[in-house]
Amino acid sequence: MGGSFKIGRVFGIEVRVHWTFFLLLAFFFYLGLSGGGNVGAALVTSGIIVALFFCVLLHEFGHSLVAQRLGIEVPDITLLPIGGLARLKTLPENPWDEVKIAIAGPLVNVVLAPIFFGAALLLGADLLGSVNVLQGATSVGQVLAYLGLMNVALAVFNLIPAFPMDGGRILRGLLATNLGAVRATDIASAVGQVFAVGFFILAFTTNNFLLAFVALFIFFGASGEAQMVRQRETMRGLLVSDVMGTKRRTETVTPYHNFGQVFEAVLHGYQEDFPVVDEDGRLVGILTRGEIMAAAHSPERFSSVRDLMKTEFPTVSPDADLFTDGNRILQESGLRAVPVVKDGDLVGMLTTDDVGQAALLRNLRKPGR
Repeated sequence: MGGSFKIGRVFGIEVRVHWTFFLLLAFFFYLGLSGGGNVGAALVTSGIIVALFFCVLLHEFGHSLVAQRLGIEVPDITLLPIGGLARLKTLPENPWDEVKIAIAGPLVNVVLAPIFFGAALLLGADLLGSVNVLQGATSVGQVLAYLGLMNVALAVFNLIPAFPMDGGRILRGLLATNLGAVRATDIASAVGQVFAVGFFILAFTTNNFLLAFVALFIFFGASGEAQMVRQRETMRGLLVSDVMGTKRRTETVTPYHNFGQVFEAVLHGYQEDFPVVDEDGRLVGILTRGEIMAAAHSPERFSSVRDLMKTEFPTVSPDADLFTDGNRILQESGLRAVPVVKDGDLVGMLTTDDVGQAALLRNLRKPGR
């Protein structure tokens, strides 16, 4: 996720923190300063928030470790002001796998809550007296009791069936066992957006800006994932080779082409991104339309393609799955086209337009057509 940085790696999963998380810490530092009247109280308040987000991190590891056990790669977990986000490389194919992954997070909080409550009671804390602990903690027991209450709140809140929250994912998984992935996602997404509207109204009437952000995340997240699931079903069973532009249809350039030649090709041709090959036909770079058009403002700086081309770029195999590999690599790269390579040789280009035509190809393959 853009704007985040790595703080560690656990179980093969990168742990990242988004920079906006520190705005949240700054807010609670100010809250502690105004409530306790000194820097010590402010640091304690900020420390409690860090401890709470450690529980959020454990919640995300609950999802992630179950996903890994089910064979799904989890590249990273990112901490945000509104919570945590475990990024799964692929969506679960089996509805019951999604239920298992979704419920694992809240179960972590269910386990943590009695641990904190038990420790708080041993220290003589008043469990109900911990509600306002952020206004000024008086004992370690109070802090532990507060963390116990927050873990209960995390479990309950995440089980609300507001897709794409955990409860919404559980709802989708259960619906998908009978209705299929697309229909189940559409229903869960609609339910999630209804909750999002309710959360936003509540946030507006109570001046709770954090809840408003959660509402926006749910509303747009539900819509985005519904679109992703429909896209996955459209591409199901298709390979990159089924939709890519072949090498015969792909215009290439060499590192020694001058800027004027390439600029003319962009202006008068249909192709926008060009693989760069050397005299032996080996792929050595890629030249995008964006780089070409940016260079047009100062062509004297670029004497040849070598000065413009990217030398670090992703490639994909023609035998790769179109959705899980081809489409994912395109989206993660931010490019409009990626080279398709087999045994080290360029065999074509996969573009965003190719991916967009997958639905047409699937319709042509339907029986009776």
